[in-house]
Amino acid sequence: MKIRIPILISRLNEEHHPESDGYYDGAHNTPSEHGIEAIISKFNELKMKLQRDSVAAQKKLEARLEYVDEIAPQLELLWASIKERTKEQTPHVAWPTTLLCIGLLAIASETLILASALDIVNITDPTTQILAALGISFVVALAFHFTWDSFTNKHQPHLLKLVWRTLALIFSFALVAWGMLRGFQVGFAATLSKNPLGDFLSAHPMLSSIFYVFISFATPVVAAAASHHSIGELQLWWEWTNTKKQRNDLVEERASALKQLESGAGVLQLGMKALDEECKQNCSTYLAGWERGQSHGSVQEAYWLVPAKATFAALWGLLLAGWFIFAFSPFFFLFPVVVWWGAFLHYRRQWKSPSRVEFFALENVMFVQRAIDAQDSHTPLRAFQRSPNDPTNPKQELEAKQ
Repeated sequence: MKIRIPILISRLNEEHHPESDGYYDGAHNTPSEHGIEAIISKFNELKMKLQRDSVAAQKKLEARLEYVDEIAPQLELLWASIKERTKEQTPHVAWPTTLLCIGLLAIASETLILASALDIVNITDPTTQILAALGISFVVALAFHFTWDSFTNKHQPHLLKLVWRTLALIFSFALVAWGMLRGFQVGFAATLSKNPLGDFLSAHPMLSSIFYVFISFATPVVAAAASHHSIGELQLWWEWTNTKKQRNDLVEERASALKQLESGAGVLQLGMKALDEECKQNCSTYLAGWERGQSHGSVQEAYWLVPAKATFAALWGLLLAGWFIFAFSPFFFLFPVVVWWGAFLHYRRQWKSPSRVEFFALENVMFVQRAIDAQDSHTPLRAFQRSPNDPTNPKQELEAKQ
């Protein structure tokens, strides 16, 4: 943000108005052709900037259209492939999400069942048991998932298919053995606690083993089946949604760019026409001001108004901020002095060499009927304190001269 301090503003940065510029040039007998040429040159520069911005915007739109036309065929091929995979139907998202949640629930169940049996391998901390069981459950479920994928994915290498199937076979035997061991462990623990369940499990050890084998083996298989089906469906749904959105955005963007290109020429033409009209208006205003400056001229104010205005500014500054400075600084009396001096320099410069706008404000207006006491406006202020018949009164001297 720029703070405009009057006494620090350069004369080169003053605002220009056609009427005040014409009036100033007319009053100083400057040829009007110079001002007209300056106005025309200024608007020619504005036209060139408008054309430059229009060309830059047009080139950006053309580059965007080239990019859209380049990627559109690839996107159409991808969209056709996805439509073929979905058989012209919208992919489902609710049921695959439900299956994925069921798979995660199966993993959580397997983790809780497996964690309590890790005492066999000397893992006794409950938190460590949960983490270890969770890791084992995920590894087994992933092995079954990729094994299932090896039967449906035709692009998977044969060696990788063999690896996944071998791992699944090993994990299957391990889970069967673990289930049987878990059954015997439960029976042994029930016997030690003298639980009637211990007698039943001791009499039927295979029954408990079959149950735990089923639990240990079924949950990873269920998790793998759920993940295999849901992940593929969710991936297809995501690809369908994302590709459709990109395709619609591309179509909309191409149509918008074409419309902007079509309207760009019209906007440029209207902008050039508006600048031409504004240039004509400014030239007419300048010539009107020039003629007024030639015929009227300006009247310089009395010099006593300069210190009067400076004093008025100092009083205003003291009224607005003097109380604050008086309360917090013993040098408050310097504030009105500084304000008076700055205002005096400003108004003295304005009186001695006014700007074009300030010079226009001093126009010698031609009244049809002047006021009776119009001459008193040129009389010094000290003259009003003397007798009208006093020959030394500056008012009498002024009337005598006239």
